[in-house]
Amino acid sequence: MAGFDRYQNILRLFLDQGSLWTVADMSDALQTSASNVYRTVRELVAAGFLESAADSQYRLGPIFLEFEHRLRETDPLVRSGRTFLMPLVEQAGIPCCVVLARLYGDKVMCVADARSARFGEQTSYERGRPMPIMRGATSKAVLAGLSPRRRDKLLLKLSGKGELVTDTFRAELESIRKAGIVTALGEVDAGLAGIAVPMNFKALAVHASLSFVVKQSDLTEDTGRRLDTILRSQANVIENFIDPQ
Repeated sequence: MAGFDRYQNILRLFLDQGSLWTVADMSDALQTSASNVYRTVRELVAAGFLESAADSQYRLGPIFLEFEHRLRETDPLVRSGRTFLMPLVEQAGIPCCVVLARLYGDKVMCVADARSARFGEQTSYERGRPMPIMRGATSKAVLAGLSPRRRDKLLLKLSGKGELVTDTFRAELESIRKAGIVTALGEVDAGLAGIAVPMNFKALAVHASLSFVVKQSDLTEDTGRRLDTILRSQANVIENFIDPQ
């Protein structure tokens, strides 16, 4: 491991594979010497990114909580979620979860959410959790909102990772772009439906989506039309809030 990679590779173990690691386990996972891992771990501990735990193990350090607090206070997209999402829940008229998500590499990440007290269902779109970009209304809306050139580049990357990118899927994205909204039934969580609109924050250079997640049994034709109208209107409000003309 060299340069920044030696720090990133170790920290990603805590994101992807487990919350507690010994130096020996890290060495095996990364296929590098324990002495190299130990030096890097020591530096990460000194900086607060890792801290010692019981039985010669390490866990993520408290500095990440400091970063999260700073992000909540300063990131315009996260702040807009605190301002606008709960009123959306109240307007929905049915139990729901509202998700504000953004492009994150070749995935989609929820940056803010809100839910009604009567919506007890577990949703996969949780704040800070990367999600696949080719499945579900929340993700498809983000992908459809990209420029054709950027979308094609991302789809080529996904295809290289083994994702099945068909002409039918490309046509679906183009239809979503033209319609400005997408509904998906049970594509991510069984029994749940997503309704989402693309969002483009030029000032942030961020592509995002705003979506309702509801029970499929609650999604009638009339309800769908109402949620469609609410989403389009509120997405425009949030875009103007972040990208004032």
